[in-house]
Amino acid sequence: MRTMEERCEEPRKGLTGLPFASIVPDRNPALKYHVGLGRAKSAVAWERPNRYNRETRMFEHQGVRGGEIYERRGDGWELLYRVEAGTLYENLPWQVNG
Repeated sequence: MRTMEERCEEPRKGLTGLPFASIVPDRNPALKYHVGLGRAKSAVAWERPNRYNRETRMFEHQGVRGGEIYERRGDGWELLYRVEAGTLYENLPWQVNG
């Protein structure tokens, strides 16, 4: 399976515009711009629906869909967060670090 960094490589080439951007490979379009950091975090941290496992007869938590969040700094973009798909909400980098 490809890492989140590899999956975000192509959409990353189109970064322009508003102060924040999110790249979510499982979303169409993968690259979106945001006025605030909170909206960018929400885009990456959207929790995927639980999946039913017929063998165990239980629902399995799928975690968040993951992606990358960038902030526009001067003439360039800085990666703020990279979140792998399936990360649990309580393990998101902005939850862990405060």
